[in-house]
Amino acid sequence: MTAELSDGTEIKGVLEVVEGSNGVHLKKEVQGGDIERVAYIPYRNLTYVYYDQ
Repeated sequence: MTAELSDGTEIKGVLEVVEGSNGVHLKKEVQGGDIERVAYIPYRNLTYVYYDQ
């Protein structure tokens, strides 16, 4: 998945999106194969998240 932020920044390779009370946690695969949270994005800064094709 790719997350696009309100400033136009794209975060690619997102495997999980977990909703929090004020935003979303984006999780990616890190070195060693584990899936870890790599970013917390407040809802006001998130434009959308879409599946890559």
